[in-house]
Amino acid sequence: MMKYFIAAPFGNYLKYKSYSNVYPVTGTWTTKSRGGLVKRLWKIGTTLRYNRTYQGWTNKLGLPNPGILVGVKKTALNEILSIGELESGDFKKIAEIVSDEQSLEINLSCPNIEHDSKLSWDATRLFTNSSKREFCIVKVSPLTTIDELKFLIEEIGFKQIHCCNTLPVKEGGLSGKTLRPYVNKMISNIRDNWGESIEIIAGGGVEKYQHVNDYLALGANHISLGTICFTPWRVKSLINKRD
Repeated sequence: MMKYFIAAPFGNYLKYKSYSNVYPVTGTWTTKSRGGLVKRLWKIGTTLRYNRTYQGWTNKLGLPNPGILVGVKKTALNEILSIGELESGDFKKIAEIVSDEQSLEINLSCPNIEHDSKLSWDATRLFTNSSKREFCIVKVSPLTTIDELKFLIEEIGFKQIHCCNTLPVKEGGLSGKTLRPYVNKMISNIRDNWGESIEIIAGGGVEKYQHVNDYLALGANHISLGTICFTPWRVKSLINKRD
C-alpha cells in the first residue's frame, strides 16, 4: 500500500490521524536543544522565501528543536522520529535513548548545518540492526553519489531511502519543483542498481496528484509531502485524489 509521509518539521503539527496511510515525521531532533517553537517560527519568518530564480522555496532553518529527549516524548511509536547528528558520537547517544521499536528517519543531509568536517556515516548502523522498526529510513541529499548510496545500502544495510532532502544553494536549502529531476535520477539509479530490494520514498515538488503518479510510475513506493503542507487543505485534497 502506498503511503504518504508528512515531512519534518510539518509532521510535528500535521498528523492526519484519520488516514491509515499517512505517517507524520517529527523533528529533526538532535542530542542538544537548538531552540523550541519560538526559534523555529523566528527562523521561518526570517529565512523562508520563495525564490523566483529557482522557482522554489529556500530556507536556513538549521534544525531548531528542543532536543531528542523531548522528541522521544512527543513522537508515538506509529509516527516517525527524524534524527540528525551535529557532532561525532551524537548518533551513539541517540541510539541509547530511542526505543528499538521506534520508526526512524536518519537525516544525513541538512544543508543548513555547518560541521568542522564531514561526519562519518558508520554510526548509522546502530539503527539498522533492529528488526522491530516498521521504518528505518535514510534521508539523503539530492547530490548523493552512487558510491555513497552503495555504502548506505550494502555496508550499512538501509532498505528504505528518502529521495531527497533540499538542494544546497547559497541561499540555504532549496525545495520545490527544482528537485524533481534530482529525485527522478536517484529513483532510476536505485532501481537500476538494486532492483526492487529498496523501498523508495520520493519527495520534492509534489504539488498535485500528477506528481505523485509521476514518481510512482518511475519506481517510487511512497511519497513525502513538504512545502505543500503550508496549505494543509491541499494535502487532504491530494491524499483524497481531489486536486
